[in-house]
Amino acid sequence: MPIRLVLVGLLLTPPLQERSPATFEVVSIKPNRSGAPGSDTDTTAGRISVINATPLSLLLRAFGVSTFQIVGVPDWVRTERYDVVAIVSEGRVLNDQDRQPFFEKMLAERWQLRYHRETRTLRVYSLVNDGSKLVPHTGAGEYGMKVERAGARVILRSTRGNTQRLVEILGGFTGSVVSNDSDLGGVYDFTLEWVQDAAENDSGPTLFTALREQLGLRLVSAEKPAPVIVIDRIERPSEN
Repeated sequence: MPIRLVLVGLLLTPPLQERSPATFEVVSIKPNRSGAPGSDTDTTAGRISVINATPLSLLLRAFGVSTFQIVGVPDWVRTERYDVVAIVSEGRVLNDQDRQPFFEKMLAERWQLRYHRETRTLRVYSLVNDGSKLVPHTGAGEYGMKVERAGARVILRSTRGNTQRLVEILGGFTGSVVSNDSDLGGVYDFTLEWVQDAAENDSGPTLFTALREQLGLRLVSAEKPAPVIVIDRIERPSEN
């Protein structure tokens, strides 16, 4: 009988290669002192480049949450900028969800990240489908969701983009948590353009109006319990 139990245990244990950790093969991290206001993310087969990104934006990529769901970070995490270039084994292409555990492990190893999770009541926005005008992506083309600034005007250009990444971007511009309740799970090509600062001399639409008119989406305000990531420790990485 003991032998039989051991055999059953072995049969239920997945092979070691199936349990391999989500770890980048090589990661290069260097400070970026260009003074440029924005960041750029490039995902290709076997490689992810995040250029001129704040450590806070790396945390957002690791946990898939909005800015206001990350609490307890020191000031430098919001202001300093870095270039992160990571190599992915076997030439894999990681989407936004696939890459989360890779970024989390990288932050734990190279930035000494320690954290815990809590639930707090926050003012949130819910992204809902109001007659979607999103165009499903077809054919070839690499993933890209890039934000451009021209004074008060903001332009988000998406190729093979998704609504989960969209709510992360919207969270940064609304100053609130944005939950994805659109039930739109595909990949899409679209351009979203709005005026961020109403005080500026620009006659363009607000973000809320642009979402409704250009994409057929709507932000609904509510107070909800929301998960937050409480940062217990994070350190500057050593240069490569």
